[in-house]
Amino acid sequence: MTVPLLHILMAVHTLIGAVSTFCLIYLFGAAYRRHRPKTDKLLIFALVWPLANLILMAANGWTCPLQNAAQVLIGQHAGWVRDIYLVPESWLRVVPWTYPIGYFLGAALVWWRANPHRHGRA
Repeated sequence: MTVPLLHILMAVHTLIGAVSTFCLIYLFGAAYRRHRPKTDKLLIFALVWPLANLILMAANGWTCPLQNAAQVLIGQHAGWVRDIYLVPESWLRVVPWTYPIGYFLGAALVWWRANPHRHGRA
């Protein structure tokens, strides 16, 4: 019974990872095009979704809760368990360090590019 549940967890986590990656890419694209959160609803989502993920991970000791669930499903209490499809393990190990940096950089660029007062324009 745990193997089908693990595959469901992996599918959900893969979808979450894809949405999170889309949000990070969208932040940089929105900054480049000077989109503003007041007029771009997708930008609001792209700002909130990664922040919610980071808060959830921080509350869980910088470990993804789905990683904990995967460990429970297979009965392993230490070490890493594959809990996502398609992404190489070596990449997944750097996500906790690169994801927050990418998010905060993207959010800062959105704010900087969308803020007309930084150039003295009103």
